[in-house]
Amino acid sequence: MHASFFQFIALMAIASGAAAQGLPAGCDRSMTVQSGDTCDAISAAYNASTYQLASVNSGIIDAGCDNLYVGEVLCLGITGQDCNITHVIASGDTCYSVSTAANISVNLLLQNNPNVNTICTNLYPGEVLCTGNQTYVNVTYSK
Repeated sequence: MHASFFQFIALMAIASGAAAQGLPAGCDRSMTVQSGDTCDAISAAYNASTYQLASVNSGIIDAGCDNLYVGEVLCLGITGQDCNITHVIASGDTCYSVSTAANISVNLLLQNNPNVNTICTNLYPGEVLCTGNQTYVNVTYSK
């Protein structure tokens, strides 16, 4: 009975170590996935934009964010690029209303949330946007 308990503890330690090894260099903060977590719920709870969570965990989270598993460790932000000032989109929100409430320009909102299209028609309730007042995301577009 005691042997199986210790085997269980050893397996959990190995699993935790393996999950933590996948974190990107410079990971500033992290969290462990719990039962029922979704990317948007994690983003809202930890003030990390939906884009930021997906981009810093691009080797872990798939595009639909439907491959999370309990006990998985995710990075929430990279040192120097960690926007932790956020807004959770509600029905009726627009880029203009979000940027006005955050006292930032629409251009800065779009720069920090490159997943949002330039005419802001792809916002959805529950999405979490970075509303920090400085540039956190540097994206280069090719023509």
